[in-house]
Amino acid sequence: MSQSTPPPDFHILALSGGGYRGLYTATVLKTLEQSFGEPISRKFDLICGTSVGGILALGIAAGIPTGKLQNLFVEQGEQIFGRRGFLRRLATKLTLAKHPADGLRKVVESKFGNMTIGDLNQRILIPAVNYSTGRPQIFKTPHAAALESDLTLRLVDVALATSAAPTYFPLHRINDLGVFADGGLVGNSPGFFGLHEAKKILGLPPETNIRVLAIGTMTVGATARGKTPLDKGILRWGTKIFDLVISAQEGMTDAMLSHHLADGYFRIDDTATPDQSKDISLDNYSEAATNVLKDRGAAAGRAAIGDPKMAIFRSHTPIAPIFYHGPHKNC
Repeated sequence: MSQSTPPPDFHILALSGGGYRGLYTATVLKTLEQSFGEPISRKFDLICGTSVGGILALGIAAGIPTGKLQNLFVEQGEQIFGRRGFLRRLATKLTLAKHPADGLRKVVESKFGNMTIGDLNQRILIPAVNYSTGRPQIFKTPHAAALESDLTLRLVDVALATSAAPTYFPLHRINDLGVFADGGLVGNSPGFFGLHEAKKILGLPPETNIRVLAIGTMTVGATARGKTPLDKGILRWGTKIFDLVISAQEGMTDAMLSHHLADGYFRIDDTATPDQSKDISLDNYSEAATNVLKDRGAAAGRAAIGDPKMAIFRSHTPIAPIFYHGPHKNC
């Protein structure tokens, strides 16, 4: 490439975690995809996702239409979040995760089968936490020469690892790698990870226009009530401690990406109204929650389509990714 020719733009899609509230994300994606008239994966150079956003990112990269990803919540929400035996309900607050992993496992197995990261022809980045090492672990396609170790990992295992939300779901073990906890502990909104990947791992030229489209899950705003107890132990915190972790991360990541990218950063998200906040939570799959998340997601998607910032994402055509290893090796 000559010095007079600017490098191609690089666009990142970043999908946040948030349990059943991922229905909001899936609805936004479906609305955008319908407007674009083609799979949304064809508009992005890198797809990042954490927790339920990681499952959606894997689905998009695997070629699953966003409408089917939306139906995953509506049709299988009860299978994921609703089947708790008496002993688990009795022990949840003290010893066991709120939900068994069996339902979620069956759902992701039905979507991904035996597909591996090496089967994907779209760059992905999926954060998790390796509890065996105490360090973040980011699952990636082999889009750099040093990225070879994740090739044979099943998408099912990656999905269960990134979504093993503390207090909500059990930890997930991947043989020979370790025990994993939800990626939301380290990067619930993964857009900044994507920016780092583009600059430092892919080594894009400094003059590259990097843009991030981030889609949330109506998560921002986990707050204390006016009379909340100040002295909280395990029982008083319960699942709320994880809600606070991911909410605080959302706000910090949003601020940092705004500072780094300015107009190159576009976030789609909503804060629930006081009434609607009573309906939605990480594991509420009720009809009321479904209606709120679908209605607000569709409205947010339509508003985004009319935003001038969306035009540049709509018109973008990514250059085919370079893979250094595996069945899609092309260098």
